[in-house]
Amino acid sequence: MRIPSPWAAALPVLAILATAGCVAAARSDDAAGPAGRSVTIDSCGREVVFDAPPQRVLAVGSEAPSLLAAAGAGDKVTHYAGTLEVPFDAGTRAVVEAAERVTEDSHDVSYEMIVASGADVVIGTDITAGLDIDALAERLDQAGVQLVTVSGYCAGIEGRSTDGVSGFDLIYRDIETYGRLFGTEQTAADAVQDLRDRVAAAGELAGERSGRSAVPLYVPVEGTLGSYGGQSLVSEQMTLLGLENVFADVPKRYFEPSTEELVGRAPDLVFAMYLPTGSSALETDADVVGALRARPELAGLGAIDDDAALVPLNYYYTSPGPLAVDGLELLAERLTAS
Repeated sequence: MRIPSPWAAALPVLAILATAGCVAAARSDDAAGPAGRSVTIDSCGREVVFDAPPQRVLAVGSEAPSLLAAAGAGDKVTHYAGTLEVPFDAGTRAVVEAAERVTEDSHDVSYEMIVASGADVVIGTDITAGLDIDALAERLDQAGVQLVTVSGYCAGIEGRSTDGVSGFDLIYRDIETYGRLFGTEQTAADAVQDLRDRVAAAGELAGERSGRSAVPLYVPVEGTLGSYGGQSLVSEQMTLLGLENVFADVPKRYFEPSTEELVGRAPDLVFAMYLPTGSSALETDADVVGALRARPELAGLGAIDDDAALVPLNYYYTSPGPLAVDGLELLAERLTAS
């Protein structure tokens, strides 16, 4: 199956999850706690009101369980829709393995699956277009399920945006939001501070090797190569590491550049990104390096043949959750070693 954009690999569910919009600019009127005071989340322009902390959470996609675990609410995840091929940290892996699996493929989630799970709330990723998400949200709300979308995916929802907020700031804000929602504010605050410290340390580690240009390439099992413009999280990772994304001037998150554009930009480094699913021909760093070098149209891109300049990168390390910080550290280590 051709996946031109890993984010676009979330359609059916996405239709559902978009409903709630993004958790991004969460606003708490009061703290939801034992007394049952309400929390109101401004989810991409749609208010979602919780009268009490949810007890049964369906987490969809790789980001939601990681964000919830960081916020100290991993024990509320009773259901999980997604793959186990994600490089989760030990705590998050324990959460998803203990949860009931709704489906292996997060974009196969349906309205019926969500309702049948018995979840109080669905939290996850979404990309969708051409849907009246407010009407869909109302339908699901009538079924007794509230929905919230991971903030980093807001820009993919028709009529919504991230309002120019940094992808890393959206990650921090999601964790803080879940902390307020589940009454685990201090755990969430501690997690956010730890992530901020790690991001700063990674930037310092790679600082002495900064100043180089790089291109992020998404390598599908088959089909056209993709790249990421200035609105992508991987572009932010590059900036934090002192690198220049050669496509930073492209006002998009994801697009498919021509071969002439790729070769003409002459990047010093190539980030070879891939999405392991457990069932494809691209499951490891070695796989993606081989696949990229086997493409004759890239013969004019010198960095492809340089082991030090070709940096394989599991896509999950660039998605809008705590794994983006792991990815930043991984890249910093690889860049300082090159």
